[in-house]
Amino acid sequence: MKDGITNKKDLLIELVRTNFKLRYNNSLLGFIWVLLKPFMTFLVLYAVFSRFKGGWVENYQIYLLLGLVIYTFVNEGIIFGMNSILQTAHIILKVNFPREIALAASIIMAVINFVINLFIIAFFIIFNPVSTNVISILYFMLIYLTLLILVYTFSFFTSIVIVKLRDLQNITELFMQLLFYATPIFYPIDMLPQIVQEIVKLNPLTVLIQSAREALIYGNIIYLREIIIIFISSIIIFLIGRIFFKQNVKKIAEKF
Repeated sequence: MKDGITNKKDLLIELVRTNFKLRYNNSLLGFIWVLLKPFMTFLVLYAVFSRFKGGWVENYQIYLLLGLVIYTFVNEGIIFGMNSILQTAHIILKVNFPREIALAASIIMAVINFVINLFIIAFFIIFNPVSTNVISILYFMLIYLTLLILVYTFSFFTSIVIVKLRDLQNITELFMQLLFYATPIFYPIDMLPQIVQEIVKLNPLTVLIQSAREALIYGNIIYLREIIIIFISSIIIFLIGRIFFKQNVKKIAEKF
């Protein structure tokens, strides 16, 4: 039993290393792109929307950057997870191992990128002191855990479907672009008309990002009931997704 767990752990670590090497192979800047992508987007958006800093939003630099970093994690986690089975097809066809490990390795890549991007946020916090506290940091961790479960859950379904429907790649990329603008990442939700705010709040990512900002920047706990509901729902759907994945992952080998 212990040897089996050790083997799975070793395989997971090796897949994460392989994914990391393949993603940045022959890249001049390597993993620095992890920092550059959200930071360059931040610079462009900040240059255009910096008037929010002195008007509607306090600490707009961190407000904007945190929204971008969280969205980037969700985007990468969904894309990486969706392609995880296809990208490891050459291994899956030759080696017998739990396919879920390939999915986990891809999600861990997104987690690593998120942790790296947190250093950018930490740098801005040095020059823009925040009002966070222990409780709000724990709340932020709960929010991130909820996001992680949601991304993982989404990948259970999409990693199977994309093997049969390759158009899902383009559909997902379009969906994520629309989600970016439909979520108050670079604009404060308060600037929207009340009826539009209520519609935007139906987007779970809106509630999660707004709650994360309030917790990490201002030390406030907001949308607690909604976060608990999303968290519990995500666990239930996660269990359903895991069953779906296990039932279908062995049936798609001929589709590779």
